[in-house]
Amino acid sequence: MSNVTLDAAYASLHADVLEGQYVLLTITDTGHGMERDVIDQIFEPFFTTKREGDGTGLGLSMAYGFIRQSAGHIKVHSAPGAGTTFKIYLPRSLEKLAEPPAGLTGPVLGGSETILVVEDDAPVQHTVVDMLRGLGYDVLHADDGASALALLGTGVAIDLLFTDVVMPGPVSSKELAQQARLLLPELAVLFTSGYTHNAIMQGGRLDPGVELLSKPYRREDLARRIRHLLADRRLVGAPDPSGRRILLVEDNDDAREMTTEMLNMLGHTVHAVASAEAALPLLAMPGLDVLVTDISLPTMSGLELARHARVHWPQLDVVFASGHDWGASLMQDASARFLRKPFGLEELAGALKTRRRDA
Repeated sequence: MSNVTLDAAYASLHADVLEGQYVLLTITDTGHGMERDVIDQIFEPFFTTKREGDGTGLGLSMAYGFIRQSAGHIKVHSAPGAGTTFKIYLPRSLEKLAEPPAGLTGPVLGGSETILVVEDDAPVQHTVVDMLRGLGYDVLHADDGASALALLGTGVAIDLLFTDVVMPGPVSSKELAQQARLLLPELAVLFTSGYTHNAIMQGGRLDPGVELLSKPYRREDLARRIRHLLADRRLVGAPDPSGRRILLVEDNDDAREMTTEMLNMLGHTVHAVASAEAALPLLAMPGLDVLVTDISLPTMSGLELARHARVHWPQLDVVFASGHDWGASLMQDASARFLRKPFGLEELAGALKTRRRDA
């Protein structure tokens, strides 16, 4: 790792580079190396040299997306028999570390809002509920994501969702938070975990209005974080009105995350789930424009999901995505679009932006 300066001459040769100071991270291996035609494709979503089923082809494309989002730059040097070197340039910041928000360091305050606690460990749940009630909050609790969604479905008003990241059952904590915020757009969300927070990150960051409190935590830490989130929840920006509201159904975790990232880059609002069963209740959400679904899904297929959606919401646009050629199967829905995996940003954008005009 080193500090380097990329000058105007270098920047003029690379459209994605601004001149200035960067932190350079160099990673080198002694493997077989790559041919030029492979190097030219390694950052494409879903591209892989592995056998089918052995890799998703998303690792490097996700790294590329993170670097670009950080206003960085990546170069690859490789040749057969000579190994591979990746050079990652990230903008160097000379700013001081930001001070913690005042809401996280001030006096311990409670409130009268309603909090839903989702925790599968009974003793931990009991302790947290007692803590929050002692701070004055109205507290509801559930043992897993499915129970929490059932509670939310009753229409009860909730101000903050406090959920463990690692959750048993078919509804993950991330999916719970996404569906809860569809029902309650101003809902604040606080995750907690003693493990990695990769499971709730989007492209290396948390969604607006969502935070993580690492275990173990003190009563004071919990109280301050909750007040901070509740105070800030109305400041979270609304989605870009020029974008479309899209329901994405993809059972492969990496593919779902990568496609979500591409849709966000295109300015759309995305609600992503891993199964058709999880998608069914979301089809009724207000303002939904497009269903983008993989065809080969567990239990209910994407084709069945689309047929159900068309019966109840005939104006909904449908885009199928698959690595296989389904041909005649798609003729049942002549207005649907088909994206052959692997697809890039341009193909995805094209399948979405013309749908209204075709209707």
